[in-house]
Amino acid sequence: MPYKNGRPLVDDSIFFRIASFITFQFVWILAKPVLLLMYKTRIFGRKKIRKCKTGVIISNHTTFFDPVTISCLVRPRRMFHTLLEETVEAPFLGTLTRLLGGIPVPTKGKKPMEELISACRIAVKRRNFVHFYPEGECFLYNQNVQPFQAGAFYIAARLNNPVIPVAVVMKPGLFRPHSILGRSRPREEVYVLDAVYPAEFGCIDLEGNINIKKVKELSVYVRNKIQDEIILRKGTNIFYKGKMERIKGVNS
Repeated sequence: MPYKNGRPLVDDSIFFRIASFITFQFVWILAKPVLLLMYKTRIFGRKKIRKCKTGVIISNHTTFFDPVTISCLVRPRRMFHTLLEETVEAPFLGTLTRLLGGIPVPTKGKKPMEELISACRIAVKRRNFVHFYPEGECFLYNQNVQPFQAGAFYIAARLNNPVIPVAVVMKPGLFRPHSILGRSRPREEVYVLDAVYPAEFGCIDLEGNINIKKVKELSVYVRNKIQDEIILRKGTNIFYKGKMERIKGVNS
């Protein structure tokens, strides 16, 4: 069943967990070859994630297949991904995305942030990692990282979990213009950067209180680290297609 407002953001029942495992393995068999064919994706620095027992993964959002790409970082394990509440409420797509590890970002209710923090606490307990797109939208093949919202970093501080930045870099391309396929498509390289610990950044004081100013500074710092990595790896913006349109009748 799709998510409905007011229900738990993470279904932690044993039935749902079994169904989620089976669904993910089946979809993975189909999705991974498609990802390799379309973008010839390569991943660098996976060992940096293995050093962290739990963590909040932060990346720029460049393609519809980003959840598959980011899931590659922890295979054979799985992770949770946050996404629009409207997407998870859709009849078929909502059920599928929930089974694949989707956590809706609530916009309704009395304390949506507290609900999300509780859900992320369950997420890191069950699968160690939860993934956020702080840009808030998908900007197709964009290499100019948009300003980050600070919510994911506040959650990392509340959970006292490291923030693991991931840079998705687009490079020239699998298919050239005027090729038999009639269009160009970039190659994709994914770089895991060194983890940043909110407490060491000053986001948490000795009494465990959260310093909001430092949390916002952390969001800017991580955004700049990802942008610097894209520049270092010679990411190109020639493929940029603008903000990805939302799906009519689903999340639009």
